[in-house]
Amino acid sequence: MTPAEKEYYLQLINKKYGARANAGGALDMAGTALGFVDDAVSPSATKLQDFIARNVTKIDPKTPLNIGSVPTSKGNVINMLKSPAALNSYKVLTGLGAVGGVLGAADIVAGQDSAANKLMDTAAMSVGGFLGAAGGPVGIAAGAGTGKMVSDGLQWLFGDKKSAEQRKLEEALAQLQRGGI
Repeated sequence: MTPAEKEYYLQLINKKYGARANAGGALDMAGTALGFVDDAVSPSATKLQDFIARNVTKIDPKTPLNIGSVPTSKGNVINMLKSPAALNSYKVLTGLGAVGGVLGAADIVAGQDSAANKLMDTAAMSVGGFLGAAGGPVGIAAGAGTGKMVSDGLQWLFGDKKSAEQRKLEEALAQLQRGGI
């Protein structure tokens, strides 16, 4: 086949199947990316699943998990916590926590909050990262994200419930009313 014939056939194929081929290529790339994300969060999610199941097992240690071959209510709960569906939910939570950790760090660095707010957020992220260290790097990021979320929640709950932008707008309005601008 000559180069001109090859180009002609490729144009015909692209004309007829181009959009579907491009969509298929995009889905293939998305699947590959999802595989990388799954590989990154799986160790942390598995450790989280084991931790939760192990500690729920310790609740009421006299209650058996099974009576003969029939699981008790406690056994059903433990089986659910160890299921593949639960592992998938732990993977999603770990991934979201890791993204929250990165965004939380960006908020501390580039945010318009006060120094005290940034200090509290940093301390909460440090504690969360330390507690998540058992899950590796992704666990640290997820713990830090959870720490930032807890810190922001406490600041909102016990603070004045206003964002930095709302405070700036109120200050500008007060200056306008005083005739300062």
